[in-house]
Amino acid sequence: MATSVVVACGGRSLEREVSLRSGGRAADALAALGYDVTVLDPDAGFVRRIRELEPDFVFVAMHGRGGEDGTLQDLLEILGVPYTGSDVHASGRCLDKHSFKQLMQAQGLDTPEWHSFNREAFSEFGAAESLDQLAEQLGFPFVLKPARQGSSLGIKFVEAPDQFGPAIVGALNYDDRVLIERYVAGRELAVTVLGPAEAPDVLPIIEIETDEPFYSFRAHYDPGAATMREAELPEEVRERVQSVAAQAYQAAGCRDLGRVDLILESDSVPQILEINTIPGLTETGPTRYAAQAAGMDFNDLIKRVISRVTGS
Repeated sequence: MATSVVVACGGRSLEREVSLRSGGRAADALAALGYDVTVLDPDAGFVRRIRELEPDFVFVAMHGRGGEDGTLQDLLEILGVPYTGSDVHASGRCLDKHSFKQLMQAQGLDTPEWHSFNREAFSEFGAAESLDQLAEQLGFPFVLKPARQGSSLGIKFVEAPDQFGPAIVGALNYDDRVLIERYVAGRELAVTVLGPAEAPDVLPIIEIETDEPFYSFRAHYDPGAATMREAELPEEVRERVQSVAAQAYQAAGCRDLGRVDLILESDSVPQILEINTIPGLTETGPTRYAAQAAGMDFNDLIKRVISRVTGS
């Protein structure tokens, strides 16, 4: 009998459609590898369906809240069902940009300076009045992000004081905490990492170029909106970027698959922005290009991702 696997994708996050695409591609690859695949769109009946299906493991392809924050992983651990990707703690740590950046700072790894405020700080304690000191500390432009959101949703560049209020309102539509971060000019790099935290396998570095001000949601997923290729870097810089990515992955306790997003400042200093513990597996994502640069096709990549739960 073929090993049974459930691919969990979809959900109710703002990245639902992307998750369905990632899950569909993963399901096709798993079927091609000989697995008996069931695709589940998690809802209120998820626990019941997992108990009915009794899968050997779950391939988690849920982006954003519900998937990358540890929610689904926590349920699967209660049920005693193995799953791909980072565990509950690493997932929650990486999705929360404030907690993640604190961890990077504690590890002595470079990440752009930042402050973090919750909704109450703005609605009840006048946090908006601190703009002058924020501007003095971080400089214009600075970047305003929802603290717990993926795929660059809700990100705004604040280039002048009059843009601050609307940017806050926009970010708070996505999350009740916002991150205000120093803008770093440089090359956008994505570093895919496979395997356990204690022995990470860093794939070739992918450079992302787009006409957008940053790697936006449209640039993530619209064909042709971004150009990706293996980064051409001096050997010393390449080794530094890969080392920093591995250290970040290790410090966060990630496993199986993750993508470390960085800005290469002044062509030599890798500034860590975040780790995506469930990076997009769509045709337009950097992970696909990293696998190709490493000599793997998509099926090979999926085989690597599931190797821990399959023991192969």
